[in-house]
Amino acid sequence: MRLLALCSFLCLSLTAPAQERVIVNESIDGITSKGIIPITLVSDDATFGDQVRVALGVHGAISLQAGSSLRVTLSRTALTATVACDNPRFAFQTSVEGRNEHDLILQVADAIVVGLGKRWQLKPLYAGTKVAFVSRYSGKQEVYVTNLARSRVLQLTKYQSSTNSPRWSADGSRVFFVTSYRTGFPEIFSSNGIGEASKVITNVRGALGGASSGPDGRIAFASSSKGTMDIFVAGPRGESPRLVVGSDGVDSDPCWSPDGSRFALTSGPLGRPGIYLASSAGGGLTRVATGYGYSTEPRWNPVQPNQIVFTYQAGGLGLGLIDLGAGTVAKLPAISALNLSHASWCADGRHLVATQASASTGWLAVVDSVTGKVTRLSPSSMGDCSEPDCWVRR
Repeated sequence: MRLLALCSFLCLSLTAPAQERVIVNESIDGITSKGIIPITLVSDDATFGDQVRVALGVHGAISLQAGSSLRVTLSRTALTATVACDNPRFAFQTSVEGRNEHDLILQVADAIVVGLGKRWQLKPLYAGTKVAFVSRYSGKQEVYVTNLARSRVLQLTKYQSSTNSPRWSADGSRVFFVTSYRTGFPEIFSSNGIGEASKVITNVRGALGGASSGPDGRIAFASSSKGTMDIFVAGPRGESPRLVVGSDGVDSDPCWSPDGSRFALTSGPLGRPGIYLASSAGGGLTRVATGYGYSTEPRWNPVQPNQIVFTYQAGGLGLGLIDLGAGTVAKLPAISALNLSHASWCADGRHLVATQASASTGWLAVVDSVTGKVTRLSPSSMGDCSEPDCWVRR
């Protein structure tokens, strides 16, 4: 959490109104039968209430609308707030405290979602999720950090160079990233935002992919040190890297399973990548049949360990969902005609942050894997944004 407290970073206030979905001529019973809760939020602090609405606007189970008889009231004093609903079917009252203004927004949004969503067992989403991503806001590709309330954006790197592939450390205190600013060749660094970034990988040569942090802090990354892209595992500071997955194809983008025992990764010939599983201790690859000739960017669900989201190409780019327990693959419901890719799970195991793109630019979007709701997260003022990676509290 130290990253979000660093005032030395670039801070941008993002208080645009939440995207409201107004539903006309439908009863509350009819709407809630679809797993969507229509609410009116009333706050004694107008500015704070608006910020909470922005957060709630990304949740697929919440529909903000004026005049709903399902009213949620919010009262705030300093860094303490009380939220309540007196509707008999959704009644609750909760008091929360925040470490700062931004944390209070997130805690209040979680309290509302959990309080209203008891029958659906809705889980906390906001306070346990941080998002690292790449933006060209400064004119160059740099790494930034934000939250799901869009209340703050912090610039993590200022290298005026090619900087990409941000990945959180397991404890959320650092972000790994790839940059070529020192030598002209890609290297893996990490930073907590204080002082110079630390070089992580020092004795593996060749092109490097992003460093994925496992639950015990070890990192996995791809390197072309032997002429083919293979997967290495090293200590949290890049110590003692060793080859664990090597094949005739291009192995890249490893993602640890929640228990740290396996990787989901991209492998296969150039132009025809697929999703594979492998032991994190090393060994052979097991292909997961997705039904697509181009499948990449797997990410393991931290809450539902049988689920892996991935990017597929079928004309455009979309998101697919692998259920290892059921042995099924399905398209992720997403109400969007635009490309969606590079998704990363949020803390509730239901929502994801993905790259959404038109023909000319990209931005971050929150995707609800249940309802298919897609909500823009990064504002147009941030320019071209991509490669989101979510840290989730466990």
